Amino acid sequence: MPSTPPQYRLVIFDAIDDPKELRDLFQKATGIHPIDAVQWLGRAPGVWPTPLDERPTRQLLDGLYDFGVAAEAWRVDQFPDLGTPRTIHRAACLDEGLRIEGLRGEPTHWVPWKFVELICAGRVVGEDESRGGGRVHWPSSFVAGARALTLRKPKPIEFGSRGRSSGAEPVREVLVARREPRVTFRFVENQMNYVYLGDRLRDAASENFPIFLADLCARAKQAHLTESTHSLLEHRDPGEHDFPSSRAILDHAGIQLLWSWYRRDREAQNREIREPETGTDFDIEAL
Repeated sequence: MPSTPPQYRLVIFDAIDDPKELRDLFQKATGIHPIDAVQWLGRAPGVWPTPLDERPTRQLLDGLYDFGVAAEAWRVDQFPDLGTPRTIHRAACLDEGLRIEGLRGEPTHWVPWKFVELICAGRVVGEDESRGGGRVHWPSSFVAGARALTLRKPKPIEFGSRGRSSGAEPVREVLVARREPRVTFRFVENQMNYVYLGDRLRDAASENFPIFLADLCARAKQAHLTESTHSLLEHRDPGEHDFPSSRAILDHAGIQLLWSWYRRDREAQNREIREPETGTDFDIEAL
């Protein structure tokens, strides 16, 4: 019985300066209407909404490389499922790891710092139904997909320039993704108990959250910190870490986690190239 040809998920890491420059590439490769192509590219970075066969995937990767856009492709059956983030209300940053606690302070989960893979923080500047305690889901594009492609650092994105909702006070939050097993935790500024801070505890959540975030980042030395996280830590212009919703932070975290894996793998390959005397075969899997 013949096997089904593999399909791929295309991941674009960069914001597209001029979507019209890539319109024809995507129209010819996928058959999408030119207007729809421009609209989707204008929202990049992201994951192309539908799986692609090998030929259009190759066409898009080659074209994106020519335009200097960072991207990669994953086989659908190998695309990571990042799960549903768990909103946590009480935690403690200890010397050896992050202790997740129940409402009465009982330990419910332990994360050694070496297993923290990503820290993505941001400030939600608009109304968001997920603040009310509803479940927050990873975007559907992240639940289905071996990579092949080129390495180029993603361009910075001006989050604040994409529009803001009004009517709600800005609230900061941070996503922490662990590996082995894959679990993602969500900490919201005004939904946290910061009692673990002890003598450092302040009167307001707005004062305690930056201390908690700094503790996370200082202890999780192997974690990938997103630019929005650095922006919050360094008190940069709010536009560098503002998001229109919790979902937008979630989308950004997913892209950034994929980018951190991609960069790590490419750096490992570069080390192998620089050290040929080890005798290790160098093989890049093609699509």
